[in-house]
Amino acid sequence: MLEGVTWFRQSSVRIRRGGVEIHIDPWGIPEGSTADYILLTHPHFDNFSEDDIAKVRGRDTTLVAPASMRHQLEDVDHLMRPGDMVHLDGIEILAVPAYNEDKKFHPPENQWLGYVFTVDGITYYHSGDTDFLEAMNQIRCDVAFLPCEGHYTMGPEDAVRAAAACHARVVVPVHWGGRETRANAERVKELSEGEVVILEQGMPG
Repeated sequence: MLEGVTWFRQSSVRIRRGGVEIHIDPWGIPEGSTADYILLTHPHFDNFSEDDIAKVRGRDTTLVAPASMRHQLEDVDHLMRPGDMVHLDGIEILAVPAYNEDKKFHPPENQWLGYVFTVDGITYYHSGDTDFLEAMNQIRCDVAFLPCEGHYTMGPEDAVRAAAACHARVVVPVHWGGRETRANAERVKELSEGEVVILEQGMPG
């Protein structure tokens, strides 16, 4: 189910499947390509890189972002709020909430996003930068990209809770990097009852 999936750094994921290329929060992209869809979760520097967006955005690329980013994007195709769904060519994209419950980094009032979408028969959930939320119990997916860094986002234990809540068949820990936080990704694998795949940065799954 991870065929065509590449994790670059932090929350930056590329999916190439069924003739479609999707980037979520492109950052640290080593080579240019042309995305069919770019999904932005929120405007922090490691999620909203205008240079990387320009690197993968073509004339026909569809750009999707939270409605709260309206003033930061001169040219955006779809602005979404949690609960919104957009039907595009061959893909449906559901916007879901992403926020911290007891931290100040990702406040709920900003209405930043995660996304659920299906490509080539595989349903993906990219949670964005978030804590564990009860709303995750309403999500069903095959593959979940979940942060596990533990300071700005939920840590390993809550990532495992999130994976169980959304019934993910495969979990890919994201929002980690370096020796110290790799231990968090390994902890997700250790605690999870399901399949956890730790991707190496820039290497296809």
